[in-house]
Amino acid sequence: MRGMLFAVVTAALAAAGAAHAAPAIGGGVYDNSLILGVDPATGAVSGYFDMSQGGQPSISCIFYLKGWLAGRSAAIDTFFPDDPKGDLIRGSLSAQGPGKVRLALPTEHGGCGNVWQFADQTQPADFALQGARPWTSVRVVKAAKAYFSPAPGAPHGKAYIVKGDGVGVRGGQAGWVQADFVGETRTSSGWLREADLYAP
Repeated sequence: MRGMLFAVVTAALAAAGAAHAAPAIGGGVYDNSLILGVDPATGAVSGYFDMSQGGQPSISCIFYLKGWLAGRSAAIDTFFPDDPKGDLIRGSLSAQGPGKVRLALPTEHGGCGNVWQFADQTQPADFALQGARPWTSVRVVKAAKAYFSPAPGAPHGKAYIVKGDGVGVRGGQAGWVQADFVGETRTSSGWLREADLYAP
């Protein structure tokens, strides 16, 4: 009887541990211009890829992604932030080991074929985590300029980001989001007006 009770308790503890285990895909900054946010409470995953190829003319590969984690992968919708319906391509995001993910699409977004390919199965688009962040989501700036404030409703400072910049979101409060923008040389953090961002 004691053995059976021990087995039941052990199984229950194992199930509880699995329910609270860290997601297979983590939020943060990945190499090659990918950022991801993961909400461990809901399994929602979102991200942003933004890479440009220099030269004349300059070519860009830009899209937002969102979906829901199921185990080690997520079915995702990807689209340019300005055109979520007309530019929609459905694909997958999957864990490839600790700190590594693979993003696969059936076709390429405009410009991506010349910058970074996601539909070539012979050359998978894999990314490695460069810096883990507690981001529950990723958002993209819609306004021409979005200024950082030290607190919700407080006057903003001098730091701002521009339309098309992606930010990692730590939390939110009444029309504001607490976010980080990771630039090439520094990270800007603070509160942004939600009205200045595209809808998730």
